[in-house]
Amino acid sequence: MSYQKKSNSRPEKTSRSAITRPYRIVGMISLMLFFGLIAYIVWFQVTQSEKYQNNTYNLRQDEAAAQVTRGSIYASDGTSVLAETQTDSDGNEVRVYPYNGLFAHTVGYQVYGGSGLELAQNSVLTTSHSNLVSQVQNDLDEQKKDGDNLITTLDVTMQQEAANLLGSMPGAIFVMDADTGDVLTDYSNPGFDPNSIEDNWDTLVNSDGGELLNRATQGLYPPGSTFKMVTALAYYRQYGTFDNFSYNCTGTYEDSGFTIHCAGYEQHGSENFEQAMANSCNCAFAYMAVNMIDPDVLIQTAEDLGFNRDMDILLPYSQSTFSLTSDPVTALYMQTAIGQGDTEATPMQMCMIADAIRNDGSMMLPNFVAGVKSSDGLPISGANRKSYGSVMTEDEASALKNVMKGVTQYGTASELSSNAYQIIGKTGTAEYGDVSENKAHSWFVGFSNTGNNDIVVSVIVEGGGNGVYKAAPLAGEMFNTWFAEGA
Repeated sequence: MSYQKKSNSRPEKTSRSAITRPYRIVGMISLMLFFGLIAYIVWFQVTQSEKYQNNTYNLRQDEAAAQVTRGSIYASDGTSVLAETQTDSDGNEVRVYPYNGLFAHTVGYQVYGGSGLELAQNSVLTTSHSNLVSQVQNDLDEQKKDGDNLITTLDVTMQQEAANLLGSMPGAIFVMDADTGDVLTDYSNPGFDPNSIEDNWDTLVNSDGGELLNRATQGLYPPGSTFKMVTALAYYRQYGTFDNFSYNCTGTYEDSGFTIHCAGYEQHGSENFEQAMANSCNCAFAYMAVNMIDPDVLIQTAEDLGFNRDMDILLPYSQSTFSLTSDPVTALYMQTAIGQGDTEATPMQMCMIADAIRNDGSMMLPNFVAGVKSSDGLPISGANRKSYGSVMTEDEASALKNVMKGVTQYGTASELSSNAYQIIGKTGTAEYGDVSENKAHSWFVGFSNTGNNDIVVSVIVEGGGNGVYKAAPLAGEMFNTWFAEGA
């Protein structure tokens, strides 16, 4: 009888491995999904939770409102009340705005879904961090808790000055602290009174006047010659200096059958770069665009400065837009270089660009909140200031400052040279509508250059014409008001 040895166990091990492999794969996938879920929850809590908490469709808002009396909103001084909840003779809670329409677009309103800070900071205003003893007592007495109070960055004196200066003129004035990005002034005209918005709602939403639109953050306009700050930066990036530029302005510049002219067909004669900027010479900038600046460089520069870009800003805003191809039509390129064409910007965006020039290239995002305090005065949180990032080098910012100084020293805004402090900025005259009707918006954007508590000011007067005559003087008064306050 013969016997045959059994085979070794290797086939058995191979078979076992094959059997367990699917389980290992499923286990790895499950582990990856678990960690992915954890990462998403963390991301959501950090970046999206406040957005959904303040969403008008979130029913938890109604629950919070039933348990907490909405907190007040204050100006930057912490004492001037911009919005508060009062109780009428029938015991109903009523939201009251002591300054009527002065802060309407920024503070907003609570009804019809809400707007402004009333909406953006809804979860803050309907959360109570008052001391536990008073909360327990309120629960025992079946009374509402007191909501937290919001301290804004808004300066009452500056806001009132902006309103006085614009008067009945449509437009906007936007002012930021140059170092922090704190918004001191956000005024838009025409406006509305949030105290009577329910009574006037149908009229406001059907109006052609845009009373509900915050022109400073949401109004889109051709930036006119204020855009020459962008064109100048593109030139500097391509050549590394302004020193070798020269141009002889005859009042008009023609290329490929299209003509650009300077304001009033003024002939500026021989100019270096600083003089071209100071004179706001359209011909010089159209010439340099067509003959000296690579379109791709201008495209990249504009986008670096925030055009066509989303930003992390608390309040609703319109994205400033810039449209140009690598091989643009000459006429469009000439117009684009002087802030016309298909380019549109908000006053806030142009303010941010000027701020970056002042800040050695760092662009601050506008900040509207100085802090949050409980109803009994305890600090809950501070300002959440953010930088958009470094949008130009320190060398580029310094070069721009130097060529822009002439604007206020002897150029189109020379009337601002009489101030006791230096202002650096750019005027703008932005044509719109039918060119034959000679209609234009008046612009000025600039910053004080004292090195101590400086501000950045952006002004637009709709249909105001030349920036020299409307916007620049208004901006000068805003600077005067700030430094008169003892800033």
